[in-house]
Amino acid sequence: MDEYGSVRSTYKGFESEAAMKETLDKYGSKPRAIISVEGYDTCLPEEDIKSELTNHFNSCGEVFNVIVRKDLQSPNLDRRALVILLGDGAEEKALELNGTDIGGWNALVKVEPEEVEDEEAELYESSLADELYNDRRFWFGVTVRGYNTFLPADEVESALIKHFSSCGKITHVFVSTLDKKTNIYFYQQEGEAKALDLDGSVVRGFKIAVTGLATIFSNRPPPSGEICFGYCDPAHMIEFAGVIHDKVAAFKKQRMSV
Repeated sequence: MDEYGSVRSTYKGFESEAAMKETLDKYGSKPRAIISVEGYDTCLPEEDIKSELTNHFNSCGEVFNVIVRKDLQSPNLDRRALVILLGDGAEEKALELNGTDIGGWNALVKVEPEEVEDEEAELYESSLADELYNDRRFWFGVTVRGYNTFLPADEVESALIKHFSSCGKITHVFVSTLDKKTNIYFYQQEGEAKALDLDGSVVRGFKIAVTGLATIFSNRPPPSGEICFGYCDPAHMIEFAGVIHDKVAAFKKQRMSV
């Protein structure tokens, strides 16, 4: 199954549970400073902002995380990034960089109070959701129904991977025993198109139905403030909602123990 990058129960875009625990333990064992940074060009790609801030604050201590908020609900946060630093004296060193030039803009550096931790957990959740939302593996896909639902999930996955392998590279398979359907994702849009052509084909004696799947391309959200009937969250966001919830809960629990 590995050659198809198939995953049923975990999202490999996130770090392993062991790595997550190690990271959180490291966070709790060192002095930390939560720095608010404003003044950067909000039109820059998120990764460029993170890279610039990481490089700029590296001299202050270990950069644990940089969180740049998108799709904000609060207008007070829309021009702020949080830089979380670890190490003795990180806060003082970071404040010394207030007003310094970063890629053509002057950074406004402030120290956030400890009360920001709830907000930090919210931003952490937002960053996980953003990472998942834009994951290349979930851009194109189909939903399959009508196969033998009495088969174990791993046999369903194996049979469907074999059936759809001619369509192109399969990046992810999710077998929902509750809904009696399977979502199959492809690396290329061509794979999705070829899979839809297999509607009505037969898998182990059962005629299957292949339909479109809600992805970030096939099911775009309406413009802000507008209502769009028929829109729903991309299927993979629903699938991994529990994973994100568990990781944020672990994040909050670690904060409370510090």
